[in-house]
Amino acid sequence: MNVNINIVTTQFNELGEENVIKSNVDGTLYQKKDHKYIIYKEIENNEETTTSLKIEEEQITIKRFGALDSTLRFKVGKVDISSYLTQQGAFVIENHTKELEIVEGNNISIYIDYDIKIMDMFTGRNIIKIDIKEK
Repeated sequence: MNVNINIVTTQFNELGEENVIKSNVDGTLYQKKDHKYIIYKEIENNEETTTSLKIEEEQITIKRFGALDSTLRFKVGKVDISSYLTQQGAFVIENHTKELEIVEGNNISIYIDYDIKIMDMFTGRNIIKIDIKEK
């Protein structure tokens, strides 16, 4: 099924400064067994990245391939440690999911609130809101 995906990520650094990143892309939604998958592509600096969202009952997994390679898992109360591969090198990311809300109906709404630590370079909090609507 073809879908429109609206993503708003609000990042807060350790000083409480806020940065908002918005994107609106088209993608495809698949149902496979008990899980839903949303696949979409983004181009940044002439580099393509494919993103896959796996929606489970109490967990979201975001995988990115291409210009960036990463796998982030979000489950309330869990700490996930993963690698984030960029052209500048590899980074270790640690995230602690504080809140995860998945609302499914005609549309899908996802809310993720998590603390993030990227090695010794960055510590902060991110809030991701994803709205997925059938085209």
